[in-house]
Amino acid sequence: MRAAACLGLLVALVGGVPPARGEEPPLDISADNVSGSHGPEGDLVFLNGNVRMTRGRTVLTAERGRYLRAKGMLFLDDHVEMVDSTATVTCDHVAYSELDDILQLDGNVTIRDRDGTLRAPSATYHRRTGRADLYGGVSGTDRNQRLNADRATYDRDSLLVHARGNVRGYDEENKLELLAQRVDFDRRTREAVATENPELRSTDADGRVTQLRALTLRLNTETRVAEATDSVVVVRDSLQGRADYALFDDRENRGWLLGSPRLWDDQTTVSGDTLEVVTEKRVLQKVLVRGDAVLDYRGNRPETLGEATRLSGERAEVYFTREDIDSLVALGGARNQYTSPPRAGQTAESNVASGDTITVFFKARKVDRARVEGRAVGEYHPAVEIGDTTAARRELIQYDARRIEFEVPKSRIVLAGASHLVYRDLELRARRVEYDVEAQTLVADGDPHLTDRGDEVTGHLMTYDLGSRVGTIYQAETAYERGLYHGDRIRKVGENELDVMSGQYTTCSLTGPHYHFAARWMKIYIKDKLVAKPVVFYIRNVPLLALPFWVFPIKPGRHSGFLFPQFEFGFSNQAGQFLRNAGYYWAPNDYMDLTVAGDYYQAEPSWVLRGDGVYKLLYVLEGNLRGSFARNEARKSEDWDFTADHSQQISPRSRLVARASFVSSRSYNSSGLFGRSLSQRLNRFLTSSVAFSHSADWASFNAVVDRRQDLDADASIGDPDGEGPLQGPRPGTVASLANLTETRPSLSIAFPTRTIGSLGLLEGGPFEKPLRSLYFSLSTRFETFRQRQAYVASYRDFLRDGTPDSTTILGQQLTQRRAARADVALSDARRAFGWLNLAPRLSASAVVFDFDELGHQVVPTGTWSSSVTSSATFYGNFRPRLGSIVGLRHVLFPSVSFNYSPDFPNLTYVDAQGIRRSRFNSFGGFGVSGFKNASMTMSLDQRLQVKLKRGDQVQRLDNLLSWGTSATYNFLYRERGLAHPLSQISSNIFVQPPRYLNASVGWVTDIYSPRPLRSLSFSSGLNLASGGAAIAAPALPVEASRPASEESPEFRDAWSLGLAYSYAGGYAGPTWSSRQTGNAVLHYQLSPGWALDYSASLDLTLRRVQTQRFSLIRELHCWEAAFTRTFTVGGEAEYYFRLGIKDLKEVFVERGTRVGSIGGIQ
Repeated sequence: MRAAACLGLLVALVGGVPPARGEEPPLDISADNVSGSHGPEGDLVFLNGNVRMTRGRTVLTAERGRYLRAKGMLFLDDHVEMVDSTATVTCDHVAYSELDDILQLDGNVTIRDRDGTLRAPSATYHRRTGRADLYGGVSGTDRNQRLNADRATYDRDSLLVHARGNVRGYDEENKLELLAQRVDFDRRTREAVATENPELRSTDADGRVTQLRALTLRLNTETRVAEATDSVVVVRDSLQGRADYALFDDRENRGWLLGSPRLWDDQTTVSGDTLEVVTEKRVLQKVLVRGDAVLDYRGNRPETLGEATRLSGERAEVYFTREDIDSLVALGGARNQYTSPPRAGQTAESNVASGDTITVFFKARKVDRARVEGRAVGEYHPAVEIGDTTAARRELIQYDARRIEFEVPKSRIVLAGASHLVYRDLELRARRVEYDVEAQTLVADGDPHLTDRGDEVTGHLMTYDLGSRVGTIYQAETAYERGLYHGDRIRKVGENELDVMSGQYTTCSLTGPHYHFAARWMKIYIKDKLVAKPVVFYIRNVPLLALPFWVFPIKPGRHSGFLFPQFEFGFSNQAGQFLRNAGYYWAPNDYMDLTVAGDYYQAEPSWVLRGDGVYKLLYVLEGNLRGSFARNEARKSEDWDFTADHSQQISPRSRLVARASFVSSRSYNSSGLFGRSLSQRLNRFLTSSVAFSHSADWASFNAVVDRRQDLDADASIGDPDGEGPLQGPRPGTVASLANLTETRPSLSIAFPTRTIGSLGLLEGGPFEKPLRSLYFSLSTRFETFRQRQAYVASYRDFLRDGTPDSTTILGQQLTQRRAARADVALSDARRAFGWLNLAPRLSASAVVFDFDELGHQVVPTGTWSSSVTSSATFYGNFRPRLGSIVGLRHVLFPSVSFNYSPDFPNLTYVDAQGIRRSRFNSFGGFGVSGFKNASMTMSLDQRLQVKLKRGDQVQRLDNLLSWGTSATYNFLYRERGLAHPLSQISSNIFVQPPRYLNASVGWVTDIYSPRPLRSLSFSSGLNLASGGAAIAAPALPVEASRPASEESPEFRDAWSLGLAYSYAGGYAGPTWSSRQTGNAVLHYQLSPGWALDYSASLDLTLRRVQTQRFSLIRELHCWEAAFTRTFTVGGEAEYYFRLGIKDLKEVFVERGTRVGSIGGIQ
């Protein structure tokens, strides 16, 4: 009866509980023993024994409890357990709020859900959402993983765990530990997100820990993939790393660092765009660097302090053994910079190498060796004394090879495959080269090729000491100054000395040379001489000559010495036997040299001494002096000549130029006895001068002293045959040309030409632009002029074969004048109507003469003149389509110039015959005219231009045909007493078709003459070759040339031919007179070894050959032979023969003379 009452009370109490919010189901509470009471807090129900509360799918059980109906609170104690869906919660005490639907759990709170367990002293469970908040020190397990935190939140439905405060997660199986202040773990995806100082620790089998830190860590405990974002730090013992982002896959044993990644330990730093870390059982195996890879090593041990290596490339690989770097590999544009530990008092050695791939190997955490492969190039800087900057710049070894090995402990560099090394002026090539850095020695094998300051040595094996510059080459061959030296052993014993054992010398490049000199011992003084003993000369293998010793000169360039190789013996029709060019060359320094040489001619007999000096100081001065002295023993006559040139830059704006030329007699300069060239014999003028010029900003100054002598000026009035039967001109006859003209001095000042529009008064004004093309010029000049002219003074009578005769005696008249002049001019250039060019000009001159024809002294005068020139250009285009001709252009250049100057009566006078004459005689560019002038000059230039098209190639001939015509019209012809106003008309035509032919014709026409054609000239040239037209005609034969053996012609064409013809005729009197000449040059290359040259000059008017020359040349590998024969009308016939070794000019046989050349046509 009591139990039923209690049950009814419990039902009544429960039924009186207010309904839950929304659709929440009501509480269903039961127990073995239920009792109640009423207190200040309202009705209170006590539950004892198997207490059970059910609400929806949630079941809550305990040993005892109480229910406060007014507040809707249920309190359970002892063995409390709640089953809510998949979750099971146990604890010691529960306080459940019916209104909030929240359980407050205390005492050994345990939450189990799908293999996961969370424990805490206290917790809050939201029944409606299935969320549990644990606090007071949370621990948990999930499969093989553990969790500790200050507090945690678990969401049953989403399977999310949010741990906060000193969170530590453990994965015992995988030896992972995650630490953070905040961790969010998704049990469904098995992914944990850690923030606020997160750290992931992984432990390998040896207990070594790797730490990963970042602002955010993501760890998937299922896949064991960790992701770190922002401020990533990796630490493993002494190895550390930083990046913006990292990803590690523990299963795949790989990790990636991105965003300025960097790994380093106490000695090595690795960086690049991306770092990939490869491990095995969490032990570091290698690091792959991609993009701008850089690996820096700096030794920090006592024995490695100062040692550094910087390795860079497009990508790199770092390999580890037992956590220490084993090797570094850089690929793609790899570059390595190595610096060794410095020694006391010396700089550190350094080496820079680059190639396709560079590998650096470490041993005991020190650089052991390095290997460069693929286009390997390097530079090595050896150690020098500290403070020796000169040695630091000079001591540099450059090298390259297919593969380069650096053996650091042995201080050795090994080049393998096409090895090449350069040190100062030494260059070495071989298949393999070993360079010992400590000993400074080289060992090269595999066809070593050594070049030392331009000298080359080859062999089979080579050793070389860079410090002493002493080396030994076995089975060696070297070339110095065109010679080949062979030896069983060549040893370099000094800076410029070589010892050769069992040596041979030749200039023949054949394996079996045509000739050679052999000696048991040779000593070579580089670029000086070769001393050999004993010496045997071989042709092929036949000994021809033996000497106990011999000295071969091999000194190149300019140096003092006797001109022994230039001795020449020959024969001339005029000079007979002769000996030429024996002398001495003296070169005391780099700025000057002097040559003294002499000739001896047997026929006269006669001899000549010559001196030739040259000096030059760069950018300051330069010049030369030449002179000769000749004595004819037969005539007891002496002659001399002297020439000199000097140029000096006194300052950047001042310059001095001087020239001198003097000769004892006119016959000496034209003599053919003394080996003078044809151009020297044809030069009949002697010119000497001194000129000083200075250029200032506002004017240019010039001062000149000049002397010009004409050696043939007196020949026209001299007795043609001396004391012969012919008579010379009558006394009083004056030579037509002055034999001496001097200017002492000529002074001039020229002011810069200015535009009127640029003057300061006009700048910015309305007249600036209109006057911009109007130019103003001003110049002044003063000169003292002297002139000497010969005249026939009298006859000298004498008896010739008993018959009275006479010859002319020449006198000299000297004229000296002085004058000063100032010239001013205004000129303009404008275009009218867009096509007509107009160029007006107004000029004035003021001159002061020393005297005039009326006897006045120091006479000033002045004149002015004006001119206007107009011109235009007209074009006519045609497209005839004739063969390859696709276009023609006819161009006209008409021009008309009008010149006017007024009459100046005070500049003229009327002589006793009533003829009006000028008061002032012109001289040296000083002259004025007082006569009125009004004339017009007309000219017409025409050009025919052609465009040719052959296939896709277009060729333009701008001046295929040129025709020029000009004449002058005198408006004052009646006042001048002329019969006609129009002058003679000058015309010329030039035809220049491409390649083969060129021709020109010119003539003068007088339209008022019964014979209008007054003169005619014509010239043409034809150049043919077997390979096409010759580019240009050869030169006129006026200079002495090298012998044929020195020409070394190239075998291009089988033959070439040049022909030239010229005609000149006109009316010098009542009858027409003319002259015709022809020239021919032929070259015929019979074969690569045989060549024939021929040249001839013909006087077609006199129908005779003036000069002929034949030359036959034979080349045979290292030998060359040449024979030349020259014939001159009225002169000597000469020949020249030479047989010698082409590259060894000292060994030859010759006969004849070298004067003359096989020139050509110009």
